[in-house]
Amino acid sequence: MRFVFLILLLIGVMLGIGYPWAVWNFSGEEIGSWRVYDRPGSYKPVTVRLTAADAPVRAFVDMQPLRNFVPSIGRSALTAVVTRQDKDVLVATLTYENTRAANKGSPQGPQVFRDSIGDIDPVEDGNYTFTIGPGDIDGLEVAQVDLILRRGAAAVDWRAMPAGIALVAFSIVGLVRLRRRRATASNAPPPPKWGR
Repeated sequence: MRFVFLILLLIGVMLGIGYPWAVWNFSGEEIGSWRVYDRPGSYKPVTVRLTAADAPVRAFVDMQPLRNFVPSIGRSALTAVVTRQDKDVLVATLTYENTRAANKGSPQGPQVFRDSIGDIDPVEDGNYTFTIGPGDIDGLEVAQVDLILRRGAAAVDWRAMPAGIALVAFSIVGLVRLRRRRATASNAPPPPKWGR
């Protein structure tokens, strides 16, 4: 029975945490990557031609800070605006609150943070301009900023997360009850011996 609860726990973790993370970060096919900022320069807008067949297009912004960066709630590290024919398609403030830094190249390499601008869906044929600039965090020094676009990015089915969390809770309760039952059985007094 313990094995069954462990399998359920693993499935729950995969559904509740692994599945949304994998779909959000790796679904679709990369269109390309563009350097938006390189110190000591200025932020440059990037224009990319997209077609309806690319939809949905997910846009990420990778930021490499010069020093240790701690995301702060309610403060933006970068701002991003996506326009088509001078009309706003997406507007986002990038806080990097729920992201973990990945080391670029090697474990000792520079830390890179990734946040998402969002999804462009539907996509109309034409040129889309991505304008990224500094946010309102005082003293944040940025070394590099890259824009990454992925076409055909899948949407997360958010019903999977509550199901995964429910499986995790159910399996933990089951494992705890099994453990208590074993502890109770081992603490029970031995049966009386009859005979000589």
